[in-house]
Amino acid sequence: MDRKRVPGPELTVPPLVEYALDQKRWSPQEECRHDANRQPEDLRPIYLKTGLISQASGSAYIELEKTKIACGVYGPRPIKKSGYGFSGTGTLNCEFKFATFACVKRRNHIRDPQERELSMILTQALTPAVRLELLPKSAIDVYITVLECDGLSSCFAAAITAASVALAHAGIEMIDLVAACSASYVIMDRTLSSAVPPPSTTSDSAPAAVSLRPPTIIMDADLEEEKFEEGSIMVAYMPSLNEVTHVLQNGKVDRSIVSQSVEHCIEACNKIYAVMRHALVESIDEKQTR
Repeated sequence: MDRKRVPGPELTVPPLVEYALDQKRWSPQEECRHDANRQPEDLRPIYLKTGLISQASGSAYIELEKTKIACGVYGPRPIKKSGYGFSGTGTLNCEFKFATFACVKRRNHIRDPQERELSMILTQALTPAVRLELLPKSAIDVYITVLECDGLSSCFAAAITAASVALAHAGIEMIDLVAACSASYVIMDRTLSSAVPPPSTTSDSAPAAVSLRPPTIIMDADLEEEKFEEGSIMVAYMPSLNEVTHVLQNGKVDRSIVSQSVEHCIEACNKIYAVMRHALVESIDEKQTR
């Protein structure tokens, strides 16, 4: 046995690559979405199931094609840390974590600053819907694990949806469910049209006027479409109360485009809300049949 060299494994498998050698990469010049069967306003099919984690007070699993997220809710349980006085309202603690194999680039076991920021935003989006005033000196812990990520904005929106359903499944009193949806701004045709200025008598030459098409609002963008986005927006919304709990905007875009994207996200949240209600009704029916 050669001790100076590390022997390879007896069984080997081909590495996982992002693109196959014969696969054509998508680009916005095609003027269609990465999934040609989807229109810009279409969402991916949603699979939502409760009761995934038996040890948790409530849990939910959501899947949007290549996006897979599991959520577990524990509590309410009393706060046992010393130094904390009596609190008239409860505390909602959220932890957002990518699995090491969830993204194309391998993630670390320890939470990075991006995951800490998303955890804070998740808490801000869910807190208005939870009646924490009924849980004095108690804490509710929400743990979200992303098993597979196909687009950051859409993945985070799905995490908010799954966390809201898991809280309702745990029996936590809420004023409404929180549905979330994302939209991306993608310029589908990047060809520039140059207008040649008329000849001038002066020596200074005027620059050519370049016109660029406004970005297209694409709902629930996947990873390939996010690579070409000019910006994105995520809206967390309570459909029954018609109230927005959180808006997360990235990039620079015209104000009218932002207003249209918010309206599209609210319409999509109403559709997602029907899926959330159906999943909770199914969980009640399963408990009654046991």
